Amino acid sequence: MTRIPNSVNKSSSPATIKFLYSYGGKILPRKTDGKLRYVGGHTRVLTADRSVTYAELIVRFLEACGFSVNLKCKLPSEDLDVLVSVTSDEDLAAIMEEYDRVSPESKIRAVLFPVNSLKTISPVPSAESLVDFSAAKRLAYPRRSEHRRNLPAGPCRDNPLLPDRKSLLVHDSNIQWLNKKRLSGR
Repeated sequence: MTRIPNSVNKSSSPATIKFLYSYGGKILPRKTDGKLRYVGGHTRVLTADRSVTYAELIVRFLEACGFSVNLKCKLPSEDLDVLVSVTSDEDLAAIMEEYDRVSPESKIRAVLFPVNSLKTISPVPSAESLVDFSAAKRLAYPRRSEHRRNLPAGPCRDNPLLPDRKSLLVHDSNIQWLNKKRLSGR
């Protein structure tokens, strides 16, 4: 983090700089002349020391808005259709110098956009985490011999996936195998 020394600024520049910042609204064309305007949301003024770093400024905006922001500033000679992304101390220094050069008494016009967190990293699931053992643990499965006694003579009407007695026995064996795997820790 590079601090911007006051000696770099013009001697006539004050020790503080003001940001006229907006957030929570939209940039829309005005109906009368089509010029872009910020509509809705909030517009406030933030005063900061000229030696403020980019990181310190972003923290101040976070405290004021209540969420992480991307900072974009309007150039003093341009409309809101030209917003410059400020992402470092050097970008911030360049914006301050441009405002000092073109209109030294004006506030820096800033628009804050919420950070879109697309870089969410989630761990790759393991094969074991894909099997839900919690349901098998809660259910009490009857013994295989009880299945044989209670089976209907024809296809199993309760479960269309188990059309006959042999399928039901295989299903029971698989559940027992899964329970053994779970209990052994594999």
